[in-house]
Amino acid sequence: MKKRNLIICISLLLIIGIGVILLFNLGFNIEDINQYTEIGRSPKIDPDYVNTVIPPNIAPMNFFIKEPGTRYYVQISSANGKEIKISSNNGKIIIPIRKWKQLLNVNRGEAINYVVYIKNKGEWYRYQTFSNKIAKEDIDSHLVYRLIDPMFVQSKIMGIYQRNVTNFHEEAVLHTRAMNACYNCHSFCNKKPDNMMMHIRGGKGAGTFIIQNGSIKKINTTTAFNKYPGAYRSWHPSGKIIAFSVNIVRQFFHAVGYTQEGYDKMSDLILYKIDSNMVTTCPDIASPRFMETYPEWSPDGRYLYYCRAKQPDSSSSFEEVYDKIMYDLMRIPYDMETDTWGKPEVVLSHKRTNLSVTQPRISPDGKYLACAMTRWGTFSIHRPGGDIYLLNLKTGELYEADVNSDRPESYNSWSSNSRWLVFSSKMRDDVITRPYFTYIDENGKAHKPFILPQEDPTFYDTFIITYNVPELVDGPIPVRGQEIIRTALAEGSTQKAVLDPEIDLDAVTSATMKDEEGGNYFHQ
Repeated sequence: MKKRNLIICISLLLIIGIGVILLFNLGFNIEDINQYTEIGRSPKIDPDYVNTVIPPNIAPMNFFIKEPGTRYYVQISSANGKEIKISSNNGKIIIPIRKWKQLLNVNRGEAINYVVYIKNKGEWYRYQTFSNKIAKEDIDSHLVYRLIDPMFVQSKIMGIYQRNVTNFHEEAVLHTRAMNACYNCHSFCNKKPDNMMMHIRGGKGAGTFIIQNGSIKKINTTTAFNKYPGAYRSWHPSGKIIAFSVNIVRQFFHAVGYTQEGYDKMSDLILYKIDSNMVTTCPDIASPRFMETYPEWSPDGRYLYYCRAKQPDSSSSFEEVYDKIMYDLMRIPYDMETDTWGKPEVVLSHKRTNLSVTQPRISPDGKYLACAMTRWGTFSIHRPGGDIYLLNLKTGELYEADVNSDRPESYNSWSSNSRWLVFSSKMRDDVITRPYFTYIDENGKAHKPFILPQEDPTFYDTFIITYNVPELVDGPIPVRGQEIIRTALAEGSTQKAVLDPEIDLDAVTSATMKDEEGGNYFHQ
């Protein structure tokens, strides 16, 4: 009997405790909140989710109220659906995901409004309402990126991750815990996760990995033409060809300011034909007079866009000329059916902008090209002059996107519906690169960017890992990392690419000289 009474007493205490917690968290706003003082400004919140355009399927955009107080109460509403009411005693506003999704889904194209009340020193204060607009168009469900330590020379810990941006689920696709190597340059064909390519650099598992419909191929893309494997890449929309740049990248350091500097000693473009396992090229994209890099296919597959700079004279050291190397945006016609090339043409000259073009990416609808532009070279992430620009491919109008800060902006990726652009930026603290999203409307205007939402709104205060190469895709990667590792380490799994027998090495760029490290240096 005593035991039974004890159980009953404990149960009652638990019920009372839960009731007190519910009243505290859900009901204290009734506590004479009608009596408040108006504050003539919006509250300071972090992240800065204010006056922007947000996807109707985005995860809850939780935020921290950076105002002193002992109690916080927030009302979130729109034209339709139920208002969301949230109470907090620490300033963290954690929005219930189900209510958030319901509210956004029934209010596409409408404003979403936030009213914030703060209790401080026994008095309630109401701040001015702030708003965002809910877009009509969804964003792709997944973001794939590499997480890597901020570093100068090398990182021993890194991984490729995928994050469902409609909620907070993140998982590692590959991590150095499984195999100590460098994972990089993941990309996808037509924003589909089942057509993926990536590199593993260093060690037994090194190679280029092509994943199509669950099948994994490990390729060695080096040939008698390209002594180094393919690097930066772009899938032809047919899924049958991948354009690669072949680069020799070096870095050095300045004593003050932005200390790190990266540059190409040389670079060319090649095509890898997946079905025939063949590497090919043409003299116009692998010229000894130029450095060609960052290939990007047009959505119809008829043009290959790329960046091109004059090859410095071999008598000059790159340390002397690195800040004078300027890249133009080029394109060259290509007919996949006949495997023939047209003549290259300048799309955007550095002489027009006094800036170097890098990392071009074309919207899937073919209307706009987004690129990072910088003062010189191709490594915009290394200097604050790196910004995102948009080029109207129909009119030729070039303009700076309204997303840039006084800190570096770089790598970008479009959504499959051409309405969202994710890009890399150090705007938060000038140290760590993080992914930001912007809505590109039908007129090509980029709206105020917002950082990738996290469940804990103070997440970015302590997470000091760099997000690298953010790529939007319309679903999760179907292949597990263990399968990639097994293929990487399996004996005899590597397929050695063959060189197109039509390539005349002497006519292109076979003759090279060696630098002091034994790598290919300048073309002769």
